[in-house]
Amino acid sequence: MTEVPAVRPGSFEVSRSPRDYEPTSTVLIPEAGEEEAAVRRYWRIFYRHRRAVLGAVALCLSFALIVSLLTQRQYSSAGTIQVNRQAPKVVDIQQVDQEATGGYPNMEFYLTQYTLLKSRSLSEAVVHDLNLANNFLYLAHYKQNRLEDIRQKPPKERMDLAVEMVKGKTIVSPVRGSSIISVGFTSPNADLSAKIANSVAQNFIQSNLTRRFEAAAYARTFLQKQLTRTRAKLEVSERNAVRYAQQQGLIKVRTGTAEGSGEQSLLASQLGELSTQLTAAHAQRAQAEAQYREGSRGSAAAQSLTSVTVSTLRQQKSELVAQLAKFQSDFGPEYPPIIALRAQIVELDRQIGREETRVNSSVAQDYGGRYQQAVAAERALQRKVDQLKSQLIGEEGRSIEYNILQRDVDTNRALYDALLQRFKEVGIAGGVGANNVAIVDPAIPPEWPSSPNLLLNLALGLIFGILIGAAAALILEQLAESIILPAEFQKKLGVALLGATPAVGNVQRTAPFLPKLIEAKSGNHRPQDASALAENSSLAEAYSSIAAAVQFSTSNGAPRSMSVTSTQENEGKSTTAVSIARALGSSGLSVLLIDGDMRRPSLHRTFQRENKRGLSDVLTGHGTIADLVEQTDLPGVSVLLGGKTPPAPAELLAAPVLVQLIQDATKQFDHVVIDCPPVLGLADGPLISRAVEGVIFVVEAGRTRSSQARHALDRLWAVRANIVGAVLTKLDNRAAGYGYGYGYGYVYKYGKA
Repeated sequence: MTEVPAVRPGSFEVSRSPRDYEPTSTVLIPEAGEEEAAVRRYWRIFYRHRRAVLGAVALCLSFALIVSLLTQRQYSSAGTIQVNRQAPKVVDIQQVDQEATGGYPNMEFYLTQYTLLKSRSLSEAVVHDLNLANNFLYLAHYKQNRLEDIRQKPPKERMDLAVEMVKGKTIVSPVRGSSIISVGFTSPNADLSAKIANSVAQNFIQSNLTRRFEAAAYARTFLQKQLTRTRAKLEVSERNAVRYAQQQGLIKVRTGTAEGSGEQSLLASQLGELSTQLTAAHAQRAQAEAQYREGSRGSAAAQSLTSVTVSTLRQQKSELVAQLAKFQSDFGPEYPPIIALRAQIVELDRQIGREETRVNSSVAQDYGGRYQQAVAAERALQRKVDQLKSQLIGEEGRSIEYNILQRDVDTNRALYDALLQRFKEVGIAGGVGANNVAIVDPAIPPEWPSSPNLLLNLALGLIFGILIGAAAALILEQLAESIILPAEFQKKLGVALLGATPAVGNVQRTAPFLPKLIEAKSGNHRPQDASALAENSSLAEAYSSIAAAVQFSTSNGAPRSMSVTSTQENEGKSTTAVSIARALGSSGLSVLLIDGDMRRPSLHRTFQRENKRGLSDVLTGHGTIADLVEQTDLPGVSVLLGGKTPPAPAELLAAPVLVQLIQDATKQFDHVVIDCPPVLGLADGPLISRAVEGVIFVVEAGRTRSSQARHALDRLWAVRANIVGAVLTKLDNRAAGYGYGYGYGYVYKYGKA
């Protein structure tokens, strides 16, 4: 903001420097390039269009209130159920329904449950459960005027209507982060809402059990069909295998071990046994051969040592030898018993020798016989094995087709066993009846209606009203080009703002100080009192500030000749012209005020004179300035009235005589101020404006549209008029949204406020 010094009326000093003025009051005028804060700008817009905003708010609040009062009361009742992804396992077998096994991801599973709760089949079950198709009052939404129409509907239509109402009014609300689901219903009847909500939950549990039972029944039926088909295939494959084995003479022997059981051909079984026997025969033959060879190399002698006869003879010999030794020590070698003993010992040696020879011969013969037997047995087994091998090779060729048939038998048997086991499991699972849905809290009838919510509706009405009002205010602001404010003046019109005057009622139409001076002149007040009244007038103070701004509008001070014009009539240009002339005259200068509006002159009413002669006479050559200029009651101000209206005012103003008139006037007066006609619609204003040194453009706030003002300024610029500034008149600070914080502030030097 820029503070422009203003002076008291009667103390205006004509000086080229602002230091020569005594600032007794200040007028706050926004600078041309100053940006207004966005919040303040929007507040100003809303305040200026507050009637539209308040009207929209009131309308929306009234609508919300009316809707709330006229809307039928609705009651909502809700219960909670728990839906687990897996039912309790009564039997440890795999379930047949995918939901119970956790085959779905969490979100997909629960979204499926929400859809099932809103399904048509479940709604039909609820309608049948509560006989809602015959509840005419419910179908009529508890409106008596619709009961007869509902009664006349056929049962099928009532059924469809009831199903759609249950489906549409059922409310499914999952509890976030849990397996709990809230199931509610809304209707005009509180008890019915609770009954329907509970029926939905109960029928959902029943339908869940039914789906599980139907899934098990379908699985049993399917498995039964598959078992029948597989059994038939198994029987056919077994018959084919047996028939082929009979045709080919293939005999299969079932074998069983700890690892398992199987079948093999008889030849293969015999070959296995003979192979085992042949291996044992190889071992026996090798052992017999080794014994035979060892017996030939002295093993027989070793065998003789084990002979009982030889052992007995050797024992007898040892006893005789001991007895012989004793006798020889006692009786000498010639003792007869000794000789007898020696003879017995010799005989025993011969017997031992004969017995050893016999034993050796017998052992050799025995080893040889055993060896021959082992060799013979080995060869016989080898021949049988070779024979069975040949037979088995031929049989293997014939068993290829049999093995193919046998594999088909094995496959069918394994499939049949698996299906049979699954059939038994499904039968057990279908009879258990496990369920993964349980009621946590049943629904109870509500005590208060859930809708309409009066406070919520009023809040929404208030919000929508504010939004609609704000939108209307912004739209009106965009459409209302007549709103030209100080902060937007330079931006919208491109002209410097000299000042603004407040709206003070009808006194704006004439100079604010003239009635007081005239009244004072008539004797009711002293002149100084009138001057004091004028000094305290906010309108006079505003014009004093504008006059001060005009003084500094050019580098040489106020223009010697200036015109005051506007876009259209009654914008305050005459008051502005008189006020500027008064301010200049109060500073001791001589000022000529000319009424340039010869079509609708007004200065004669302002100064209470008769408009007999004036400017029109000077321009037509029927008079001079010296003859027609009149003194006014304002100090230093003379006036040239408009005179009679000529036939063609524009032609007179276009003639060179106007320029000559202004030149002659500036020689006689310090300043010439011309009250021009409006610019739009007439050529008079631009013609006068091009003949003066400066033009002051007057704009009425709230009335003149910016497009009109720009068009008028374009016309002035087209004739090369020098527009020194503009004055914004009749500004209502409150209506414009500025309140008390924007406008005029006064600090008088005498301490009066």
